[in-house]
Amino acid sequence: MDILSSLADLSDERLAEYADEVRAAFDALVALDAPTAEQVTEAEKYAEAIDAIAVENGSRAQAAEDLAARAAALRSRFTEPEPEVEEEVTEPEAEATEPEVIEGEVVETAPPVAAKGAVATLSRRVARPVKPAPARSMVSITAAADVPDFATGSRIEDLGTVGTALVNRMKGFGTPSGDGLTENLQHYGVASFRLDFPEELTIDRHSDDMEVLLRAADEKRLPQGSLTASGGWCAPSETLYDLCAGETTEGILSVPEVNVARGGIKYTSGPDFSAIYSAVGFCQTEAQAIAGTAKPCFEVPCPAFVEVRLDACGLCIKAPILTNAAYPELVQRWLSGSLIAHQHKMNSKVIAAIVTAAGASKTITALGSTTADTVGSLELIADGIRSKYRLSFTHTMEVVLPFWAKGAIRQDLGLRTGIAAEAVTDQQVAAHFAARNLAVSFVYDWQDTPFPAGTAPAVAYPANVQALIYPAGTFVKGTSDIINLNAVYDAASLAQNVYTALFFEQGILVAKMCYEAALVTVPICNAGRSGTPNFTCP
Repeated sequence: MDILSSLADLSDERLAEYADEVRAAFDALVALDAPTAEQVTEAEKYAEAIDAIAVENGSRAQAAEDLAARAAALRSRFTEPEPEVEEEVTEPEAEATEPEVIEGEVVETAPPVAAKGAVATLSRRVARPVKPAPARSMVSITAAADVPDFATGSRIEDLGTVGTALVNRMKGFGTPSGDGLTENLQHYGVASFRLDFPEELTIDRHSDDMEVLLRAADEKRLPQGSLTASGGWCAPSETLYDLCAGETTEGILSVPEVNVARGGIKYTSGPDFSAIYSAVGFCQTEAQAIAGTAKPCFEVPCPAFVEVRLDACGLCIKAPILTNAAYPELVQRWLSGSLIAHQHKMNSKVIAAIVTAAGASKTITALGSTTADTVGSLELIADGIRSKYRLSFTHTMEVVLPFWAKGAIRQDLGLRTGIAAEAVTDQQVAAHFAARNLAVSFVYDWQDTPFPAGTAPAVAYPANVQALIYPAGTFVKGTSDIINLNAVYDAASLAQNVYTALFFEQGILVAKMCYEAALVTVPICNAGRSGTPNFTCP
């Protein structure tokens, strides 16, 4: 049966019928004892369709609830509330009664009323509330011991609060020991960052390393004003010590991540399909068979193992003691901002490792339009990689582009005839990639040349842009699971009225599991061309 690409236009009855048809087709395929590759692929499509139907049903149920709530609000919008009439009723103390449970529902029964004239309350059914699933955070921050105003092991919610904990810890420093000429470092814990990895994504001595890495790389495990004042004031100006802080972790590349409990990992990608395809198989003529010509056999070689070690990356920030005492907001601002900056530097490190693994860049021939050049060339390269490894026609290919490339594509699309530039949304830009089974990520910390730090904004796009493309699951990022923040001071530093306000280290590695990555250079020409009359082929 055909898989429908859109479910929004189906009536509720037709959607239910379609769900039954898909489920029946899916059940028939999974019941086969020895299904073929085509049947397994077809069953996977049916499974994705069943998931899409569930999402559509949930969306319709939520829409119905929202509509009912709006209608109820309208009915009571202009209705005056009835006045409450108080009536004194003398009632004896009622004995507590246990709620009655009927068919999975709690029935609350009013206690007996003996006084005459009292109004008896009828029993009412109260639906059992659904307990919401707890939200799972990938990072948990806990306070260390002896941090003023923070209980030992208490949860810290954000980086701003971490900065407050650091400042509080500095204020509690004791008198340093030593002669003031040599280092005598003393570490005081502030907070621990624990990356909350599930057991199936943790590599330790009790795990199968390859199974953990393949599990992480498997995409199937993923779900889907201002005020203007006039006049003047006679009062003196007030100094504001608040500092601007708007940086975020947006624009960081998402890579499958595992917890590495030791100093590194050792793994093998094994032979890729292109090697198997070129090495095995034979054909003989009838004459060769009669003559007894030896048939070539291929002997399976032992695979080579690759070892990747963790790199130690971290932060070390010193601050003047007097500044910390007189202007703690400044120290806290530097600490919280530095933690965000560290994440972006690690993002740059991960992307650089992928670029190195991709090798030399491939420059494509320009067709005269940014959108056509970008998605057209990337689709061609994606099909080449799929063909090399005989992947599914719809196998997801990851595409990484610098964040400003989205604006270039949007401008090119906006210049096309009949399209309003202001109507080109982020979703429309992403749809050009999704239609080709390309999952695009627009990132910071890569190709920032048009927007170098400390200079004026760019006034024109560069001549070209580079893109990374690789099959989903090609790269896995490994990290150590605990990051400790410490406040450190020593006699030599204190002699200069300086202390170490923040110090931590983190282990990080990037492993190329399988397949390959390609680095592509694409020209930028926001001309809005969209059809064959605009260019000629050589």
